[in-house]
Parts: sequence; structure tokens; C-alpha cells
Amino acid sequence: MNYPHSGRFAGLILAVVAALLGACGESPSGPTAGAPGDDALVRKYGKTLAELPEVKLVLISPHNTDIQYEYETAYARYHAEAFGERVTFEWRDVGGGSSSILNHLRNVYENAERSGIDVVWGGGDFNFTRMAAEGILHTMRLKSEVRDNIPDTFGGLAMCDPDGLWCGSAVSGFGIFYNKQLLDRMRLPTPARWEDLGSPRFFDLVGLADPAQSGSAAASYEMIVQSEPTWQAGWAKLLSILGNAKRFYAGAGDAAEALPSGEALVTTCIDFYGTNRMAKYPETLVYLSPRGQTSFNPDPIAILKNPVNPLLAQRFVDFVLSARGQALWALPVGHADGPSLKALGRQPIRRDVYEHYAGELLPSIVNPYEVGQTMEVDTQLWNDSYGLLRQLVWAAAVRNVDFLKAAKQRLIETDFPPERVALFNRLPDNVATRERVAETNRLLADRKQRDLIVTGWVTFFRDQYRQVAEEDAT
Repeated sequence: MNYPHSGRFAGLILAVVAALLGACGESPSGPTAGAPGDDALVRKYGKTLAELPEVKLVLISPHNTDIQYEYETAYARYHAEAFGERVTFEWRDVGGGSSSILNHLRNVYENAERSGIDVVWGGGDFNFTRMAAEGILHTMRLKSEVRDNIPDTFGGLAMCDPDGLWCGSAVSGFGIFYNKQLLDRMRLPTPARWEDLGSPRFFDLVGLADPAQSGSAAASYEMIVQSEPTWQAGWAKLLSILGNAKRFYAGAGDAAEALPSGEALVTTCIDFYGTNRMAKYPETLVYLSPRGQTSFNPDPIAILKNPVNPLLAQRFVDFVLSARGQALWALPVGHADGPSLKALGRQPIRRDVYEHYAGELLPSIVNPYEVGQTMEVDTQLWNDSYGLLRQLVWAAAVRNVDFLKAAKQRLIETDFPPERVALFNRLPDNVATRERVAETNRLLADRKQRDLIVTGWVTFFRDQYRQVAEEDAT
């Protein structure tokens, strides 16, 4: 029997927005998109745009085409003005998201010294930490004003590699995403904290993603666990939410898409899944970050080992990490420093952007550096439990969803008697304490061990839920 593999952030889901771009008469792959007018270039360089020497930047990224288009447009304009060159962009597509990109780059560098790619961008810090350790990244030279505005660590997490091999280009938080109109019709209270989603009022109303298939869903579940002071209490909070599941979707994006139609009322998600959909349905959907209950994780950028054009790669990284480049993430369309076609709704990593553009940023953007906004992550627990939690939730909830819901319903009907609640929350012995979690997490690295352990968990939880649902459970 095959079980889901351990891992960390799966990164962004590549979205196609050809209809939007086509309606606007633009193409995200256009080499001259956003370039300055010929008059300005002739005055400065004595050449039109077409006459400028051409340079090519090759990137690989799970970022969607909105992000690719806006940064390509802005950088092409900046580079032509600043350096008198016409930049063309090539976005390598290897199919899939950040995990596919990591596997592709590993395979390439196992067999060659060069990948033919300059920049890797986006997909979560875990993959970048792996690439740095495996020697496939090129040292970047970060400007002092970048270092001054991006902390080395924040909320217990590294924001930049100490050796300059990668740096966060944005941060991603996790929060609650709900259908406001449906909530009002059902006369339910607004969920503002993780524990609200575990309330009996939200039974059978929460759309959740399978963490075995969604790294962002797994990260949000880790945030829920870490919002409590102990592993056991965090698991109990998470299980109360899992027990309210309407259903488990293959991906976090699928769970978020269930809200506009009313198929589900509420979900947990990474911030930009919520903010992007809010922009489509502003009267219906609301995303909020539970204050003090989420960290903000870096979404890095890096230069690959032996890049084709190291100078151009460094200049592009400099632009993305500049105040000008950072503003693109969070400003509305129409702002002088904002995107040209579509708001991106991402959280900048630079502190000064929040200060400089205070009152001008998109409504969904929060300042993670504001006191009390960000949760301090226990990095040791994260390292010990993130991959394990993906397997544990799959066994306890996704694989046993009907038994789980029957047990949760029984708890609601019996007004949560302490003995029955204790039985419901009981963990298998091999993950009952933090020490056992760390030990078991190491064992999961072996496929045969993982299959045996997860099979045992599936049986353990199924039997336990049956006991909770029984009339005479004690």
C-alpha cells in the first residue's frame, strides 16, 4: 500500500490567466512588455528599444502567470532605462509545482555542472534550504539597504540564508477564509481564531485539503498545532477542526474554490489563495489572518549554480528585493508603483514597504512586523513534526473521515463528556509525546517503516472513533 511522502512546503499552484491577458491585449511572454518609450531611450542611449542589445534571463518558478507578467513587465522597463539593454524572459516549465522543480534541478545537477537556468524563484524555504545544502545555488550579493530591511530571522524562522545563497522575496501567512454571505444567512459568528473552526456550530461546514497532497495545507495545520502550548493540546485543537470537515479536497486551492459556490463555508489556507479569490468575489469572500496564531514564512529567490548570465541574474534579484520591486506584491492596480493588470495580493518581506505605503496597500495585507501579529514558531517542533503531521492527519482524518465525523457528532450530541473527549483526542503511543514524535519522524524516512507506521495509525484511529461513537463509550 502506498502512503503519502513526507516533505515541506509544496509551494504555489501554477494558474492560467490567458483570458484576462488576452482581453487586455497583453502577453506575459512579450519581450518588450512594459518597456519605456523609444523617445526616452533615444535621448539616453541614442537607440530605440528594438536597437538595444538583447540579453536573456532564464527562470524556473512555480509562481503563477500574473506574478510572472507583472515582474517581467516592471523589470523590462527598469532594465532598459537603467542599463540600455532589452531583456527577454524565458520561464522554464517542468510540469507541477515546487517539488517538481526541486526534483528537476537535482537531476540536472547530478549529471552536469550547469542547468542553463539563471534564477529559481518561489516555492517555500524548505526546498531552498535543501538546494543550498546540496550545493546547487550561487552566492548572491545583497545590498546593505536590503539587509537593513529584511531581518535574518523573524518569528523563529530564517528569512535569508546566512551565506547569501537564498533570500525571502515575500512572506506567506496562513489564515481563515470564509463565505460571508453564507455565514450571515446561517447566523453564525465570524470565525477569527483557529479554535473557532472547531466549534460544534461549524460541524460539516469546513472544507479542508489533504495535507499529503498540499504543502500549504500541511503548513496551516502545523500553525494550528503550534498555536497551543503543548503538542498534545495542539493536536486536540487540530482534531476538533478536522472533525468538522465537510470533505477533504485534493489541494488547498480546491478547498478555497469550494467557497464561492457555497459548497463549503470556511477553510484554512495560505494568504494568497484567499486574497486572490477575494479580489474576484469582494462582496462574498473574506480572508483574515488570526492575530498571533500564524507565522509568516519566506518565499525565497536564488541564483542557480553556474548561471548563464550571472550579472543579469543578480540585477533581477536586486530588483525583486528593492523597495520598488517589493511594492508590486501589495499595491492595487492604478497605483504609480503598483502592478499594471492585476493585484498580486502578496505580503512583502521588507519592513520599510509597510511603513512607506501605509494606508495605500491592499485591504487584505497585514503588517507582520506589527507587535502581536506574528506567532513565534518552535523550529525544532516544526522540523520534527511537519512531515509527520502530513502522514498523521492523512491517517486520522482523510483516510478515516466518515468514522471521524461520526465520533465528532457523537461528542456534540452528548455535550462533550470529558471521558469521551479524552478518548477522542488520544494519540498513538509513538506520537504521544514530543520525544516520541521526533523518534517516529526519523523512522518515517524509511519507506517500509513509513508504510507500517501509517497502516498502524489508520487502524488505531478507526478503532478509537468507533469507540467514541458507541453508546457506552467510556
